[in-house]
Amino acid sequence: TGDDLDDNHFDLEIPGSGVGIFDGCSKQFPGSYTWGQTYGGVSQRSDCAGLPSVLQPGCYWRFDWFMGADNPMISFKQVSCPFVLTSITQCVRV
Repeated sequence: TGDDLDDNHFDLEIPGSGVGIFDGCSKQFPGSYTWGQTYGGVSQRSDCAGLPSVLQPGCYWRFDWFMGADNPMISFKQVSCPFVLTSITQCVRV
């Protein structure tokens, strides 16, 4: 999520869905990979093969289970983060 978006949103980080404004993927996975569009990523399931092998299952999930959705409309509400996570990460909303 960058400061290029409005308030009251969140991003789902799904392999093959685009690197966005802050491209960390090409730094973490150097090489000749096909990341797709900066915003939106790869456009079809077969394009997942152009990603690093460790990311391909998540990309396939995007097309198989998530049905290739791009910015789906959803309803959500903020909840407290479970202690099991905050005890590991030491990240607590103030």
